[in-house]
Amino acid sequence: MITPTDFDFTIHHIRFTVEATTPIEMGTYKGSALRGAWTGYMRRAYCGAPPNVRTDPLHEAVCPVCYLTSRDTGAEGRRPFALQPPLSRQPRYAPGEPFTFGFTLFGHANMLFPYVLLAVREVGESYGIGRRLDGGRERGRYRLARVTNVDPHNGQEKLLFQEPATMVARPTLAVDAESIARRTQALATQAAANDGRLRLSMLTPLRVINDSHLMRTYAFPPFFQRLVERLYGLGEHFSAQPDRYDRAALRAQVQALLPLAQRVTVEEDRTQWWDVKGYSSRLKKPHYLGGLVGDVTLRSDSWPSLLPYLLWGQSVQLGKNIVKGGGWYQVNA
Repeated sequence: MITPTDFDFTIHHIRFTVEATTPIEMGTYKGSALRGAWTGYMRRAYCGAPPNVRTDPLHEAVCPVCYLTSRDTGAEGRRPFALQPPLSRQPRYAPGEPFTFGFTLFGHANMLFPYVLLAVREVGESYGIGRRLDGGRERGRYRLARVTNVDPHNGQEKLLFQEPATMVARPTLAVDAESIARRTQALATQAAANDGRLRLSMLTPLRVINDSHLMRTYAFPPFFQRLVERLYGLGEHFSAQPDRYDRAALRAQVQALLPLAQRVTVEEDRTQWWDVKGYSSRLKKPHYLGGLVGDVTLRSDSWPSLLPYLLWGQSVQLGKNIVKGGGWYQVNA
């Protein structure tokens, strides 16, 4: 059985700060617009394969663009990235107004950072993002102002690019088992001093399936079980030793931890359902992105065993629509 201290994949958080140069309108939830613009530009600019070839697994194995923009909607654990959209619900940015969003790259996908960087820059300068305004043909534009590589668990940050520089550094600051262990120790100590209480803040819609239904009221056991399953899925595809993350290991881990998860109590639930919709250009119809947002206060005497999973999950996100920014949460004392 693998424990979180044995997880051997890395996570690189990249944060982009941009400034609008023309009006940009993306609605109150911006994850769908960001992901659509980024993947749309990459497919058009960097891959000349016909659409029916781009989704072929053999092609994805050799094409970095199609590997990053895979439409494999049936397996979130295979996606090499997650998105963190701007948290402001303002629907429109005026020229000169900055906003920040993030991409998280898992394991070896960090080697594809240059493609992500170029796409983010070119979307802002030439491709455009968001809705076409005032009946025109053009989408909003922005300029790339700053790029940083961060470790959200330990407050570390590395500057990769800042205007007007022309050189870009490589992201080397990674979340790994060691950084998770340090944060676990600090948070567990704080929780113990607060009678076993921690706060979980859902920053973007958490859309988790429990017993074939959407979890519309927060419950810790299904949340935790889906989280362990996601981490094992990521380990299977992005770790140095994927064979260790097989189904037998996953079952053993769930069986060992679920009794602890079932004893976690929800002392205060201040979540609500945010009913958000996006648009799927592939399916030509609305795409439901809604989920739980807000805070829950949890209490447990088993945080040293459970916290490492929660902290890994804070970095990889959870539930549906992760590549559109869903399931981003934070753990605080």
